[in-house]
Amino acid sequence: MSAADTTLLRNRAIRAAADALVDAVAERAARTPREAAEAAFYPGHPLGTVEAIEAAIIARRAAEATDQPAAA
Repeated sequence: MSAADTTLLRNRAIRAAADALVDAVAERAARTPREAAEAAFYPGHPLGTVEAIEAAIIARRAAEATDQPAAA
């Protein structure tokens, strides 16, 4: 395999990874806060409950919408 072939394959792989990331971010953003909280919950989660995670997601999204840092 030539250097040009390697570069082409590398560029295609990077592009495919970038496309997958964009798709994942869009899918995540399309979830309701409740759906996102349920997906994020696991036993022992630092926030403790799905409801607490949901509240944090709502606060983060509101802060992002106004370009303000969300409270932790």
